[in-house]
Amino acid sequence: MKLNYRDKIIAAILIAITIFLVGYFALIKPKYKDIQTHQKNLKEVQKTEAEIKAQIAEIPDLKNSILKLYEDTSVITANFVPIADVQDQVYIDKYMQKFADEAKVKLLSVELKEAKLTPIEYYYNAVADNFGDMRKAADVDGSLSKAYSEKVAESTAVSQRAKESVMQTQYAISIHGTQKCVWAYLAALEKFDKTLTVNTVTMTDGSFGKNEAEALNVSLPDSKDADEETIVEAGEGKKISNATDVKIIVTLFSVYEMAKPNVEDVSSN
Repeated sequence: MKLNYRDKIIAAILIAITIFLVGYFALIKPKYKDIQTHQKNLKEVQKTEAEIKAQIAEIPDLKNSILKLYEDTSVITANFVPIADVQDQVYIDKYMQKFADEAKVKLLSVELKEAKLTPIEYYYNAVADNFGDMRKAADVDGSLSKAYSEKVAESTAVSQRAKESVMQTQYAISIHGTQKCVWAYLAALEKFDKTLTVNTVTMTDGSFGKNEAEALNVSLPDSKDADEETIVEAGEGKKISNATDVKIIVTLFSVYEMAKPNVEDVSSN
């Protein structure tokens, strides 16, 4: 079959279109889909990159916040006896002996007692709402309840605050001295730079020999002005002292020290 010129032109055009379509569906269309997929992935990566850059930009502020929290925590924990030391009787003896030397009392013994974990109590004025029913009856617009809530907001917040726990370790301290020296020792405990509570103070003779001396008509130096113990004879081998034994129960409070956060590795990465 012979094709005329017109048929040849038409056949050539059809072949060209066929080649184009085959190339489009076989090569160009899949590539186009790949390009679209890559563009979508690129947008997601660019979004992730922007988020990461934003987080990196926040690192200096976060680093400063972490260090500030560590510094503030360290200031607070510095008031407590380190847990590693509170059970070390030698460590406590050192302080108690130092106070005894300064107050001029005899330190007879320092006895380690029970250690336990105890929640810290908050001290606040508990508000008793004795007129709640009356207020509700008169509170037609809610203003009375709002005013009352604002008034007791601080007390309510403190009462609902979570209680943190600390280690409490008790020591029984026995000393011997005059009233002046015992008072000086108690004052030294009060000025101790660690968190400490004096629970009880028990004296063998609360008058420091004064009552017994007066009963036997014996002159005895006033204990409240005496730096040293004086012992006087009261006849028949009896002796009276202006010093007495004192037993003091104290509680020391301890917490773990916070380890310093390593923020340099975070910022460098």
